[in-house]
Amino acid sequence: MIEKLSERCEEIREKLIDVVSKNGGHLGPNLGVVELTVSLNEVFDFSKDILLFDVGHQSYIYKILTDREERFTTLRCKDGISPFMDPSESQYDHFISGHAGTALPAAVGFAIANPDKKVIVVVGDASIANGHSLEALNYIGYKKIENIVVILNDNEMSIGKNVGYISKLLEKIILSKTYRNFRTEVKSLVNRIKANTIKEVLERLESSLKNFLTPLYVIESIGFNFFGAVDGHNLEDLLLVFKKIKKSKGPTLVVVKTQKGKGYSFAVEDKEKFHGIAPFDIKTGKTKKSNTKSYSEVFGEKIVRIAEEDNDIFTLSAGMIKGTCLDDFNKNFPERCIDTGIAEGFLVTLAAALAKSGKKPYACIYSTFLQRALSQLIHDVSVQNLPVRFVIDRAGIVGQDGKTHNGVYDLSLFLSIENFTVLCPTTSRELQQALDISKDFNNGPLVIRIAKDSVFELDVEQDLKIGKWKEIRKGNKNLFIATGSMLKEIVEINDKLIEKGISGTIVSAASVKPFDEEYLLNSIKNYDNIFILEETYMRNSFSTAILEFLNDNGINRNIHRLSLRRAIIPHAKREEILAEEGLKGENLIERIEEFIHGEKQ
Repeated sequence: MIEKLSERCEEIREKLIDVVSKNGGHLGPNLGVVELTVSLNEVFDFSKDILLFDVGHQSYIYKILTDREERFTTLRCKDGISPFMDPSESQYDHFISGHAGTALPAAVGFAIANPDKKVIVVVGDASIANGHSLEALNYIGYKKIENIVVILNDNEMSIGKNVGYISKLLEKIILSKTYRNFRTEVKSLVNRIKANTIKEVLERLESSLKNFLTPLYVIESIGFNFFGAVDGHNLEDLLLVFKKIKKSKGPTLVVVKTQKGKGYSFAVEDKEKFHGIAPFDIKTGKTKKSNTKSYSEVFGEKIVRIAEEDNDIFTLSAGMIKGTCLDDFNKNFPERCIDTGIAEGFLVTLAAALAKSGKKPYACIYSTFLQRALSQLIHDVSVQNLPVRFVIDRAGIVGQDGKTHNGVYDLSLFLSIENFTVLCPTTSRELQQALDISKDFNNGPLVIRIAKDSVFELDVEQDLKIGKWKEIRKGNKNLFIATGSMLKEIVEINDKLIEKGISGTIVSAASVKPFDEEYLLNSIKNYDNIFILEETYMRNSFSTAILEFLNDNGINRNIHRLSLRRAIIPHAKREEILAEEGLKGENLIERIEEFIHGEKQ
C-alpha cells in the first residue's frame, strides 16, 4: 500500500508543477502537503468527515483527490477551478477559505452540528497565530469538543522555527509508548495518594517535568491531546498517527513537519517566491519579467527615498513585506519596518499608537485583508483622528485569486468612516506626489489606494492637490470623472469614442475624499451626461458620494455610474473581469453608448 501511495504522491507533484507553471498559483505550500493530504484521504472518508484548510491555498491536492482531478488544468482560469476552498464548486468544500483565521472557528460550528463526524483542520504555522485561531483553540479546549482534530503544518515559515525545534526534540518521546505509559502511571499514582502534601508535590513534579520537556504542553493544559512531531513526508508515520487519532476521543492537535516546495528544487530554494507565483518555466524556475513597473513597485521605491529624509517614518506589514514591496525599506531601515504577521487588527492599533507618539506610520495592507481590521479603523484611528497613513494595495480587482481577494469594499469603508482623507492616484506621478503629501500630513488618517496594475503616465503639468481635480482632455456634452485606475481605461478608448460621435471632457479625480465640490458646482451644468468611473463596488461608492452631494445642493443631472456591478466576483484575469464588468475596452465603449442612447443597464 505504501508503495502505491508513494507513486500517487509523485504523480500529484508532477501535476501540481505542470499546472501551476502554466496558470500560476500557490505552488510551494501545496508541494509541502502532498503526503499529508494523501494520508488524510486514505484514513478518513471525506464524503462523510469534514476537512477544512487555513488558509485554503494549500488545498490543491485535496481538490485532485476529491472530484476535480479531470478539471484541475483549469485552476485559476476563468470558469475553472478556484484557487481556494469554495462550497459553490464542490460538495467536498465545506467553507470558504481565502483569509487566515476562519477554519478553526468554523470547525467549532461544524463539530457541534455534526457530533458523529470528525472535523479535521489543516492550519499553517502562521495562520494559527492569528487572533481568531487562538480564540477558537481556547474555546475548543474549554468545551473539550471531542471530534475536532487540528493538524499544525509546520514548514519553518513565520513561527515555524520555534515549533520545528520543539517538534524535533519531542518526536520520539511524545509518540513513544514509554512516554504515554509514564503519563498514565503518574496520573494513576497521584490519584491514589491521599496525603495532600505528597500528592501536590508529585503533581507539581509531573507538571514541571512536562513543561521542561515541551513548552507545547500548554496545548494539553487547555484540554487537547497532543501528538508531535510527525514527519510530514513519511507516509508510514502519518498513516499510523492518523489511524490512532481516528479512534481516539477528545480535541487533538498534531504537529506535522513539512518542507515547503518539496519535490521541486527551485521552490525549496526560494520559498517566498514560490509561495504564490506567476506562470514560470519549469526547467529554470524563472517567471516572465514585465517591461513595466507596478504601482506597488513605485510605492516601494518612493517610500525608501522619503524615509531617508525622515527618521520618524515607519512602515507596517501584516506578513506581506514582499507583497507590498517593502523589501528595500526593510533592508535599509529594519528597525523601522514592523511585520506583525497575519494580524491586521493588531497592526492598525499599533500604527495608531505610533501616530499618537509623534511617529509617521504607513500601514501597508492589501485591500481584502484590511477588512479584518474594521473595528480598529473606527475605534482606534477615526475616533482619535490620528494621522496614520494607509497604503491600500490590490485595491479593486485582483483577478485569479478570486472572490475572497478582490479589493472591492475598502473605498466604501473609508468613505463611510469619519475623518479619513482618501486619495486614489490615477498615474505613477500622482502616486509619488501623494506620498510626498503624506509625509507631513497631520489632519487625521490618510488613505492612498493603488490598483494591481502596471503604471500609467500622462504628461500633465498640474500637481496633485487634496480636494482638487484636473481636466485631462476637453470635450463637450459628456463629462467623464475618473478615479484611480479608471483614468487609464477612459483615456485609452477616448479616440474611439470620438469616432463614434461621443465627445467628452475627461477629469482626473485622484482626490476622492474630499472631492472637488467647486468643480462640480461650476462645471457640471455644461454637460448632458456625467459619467463616474471607479474600480470598486457600486454600492456606497465614490459615485454615491457625488450623487448625495448633488442631491443636497438641489442639482438634478444625469449621473451614470461606471463601477463594479457586483462585489462577489469569481476568479479570472484582471483584464477579463474588467471587460466583463464593462470597465475596459470595447465593453466600456458599449456601456457608455447604452447610457447615452437610453439603454441603461
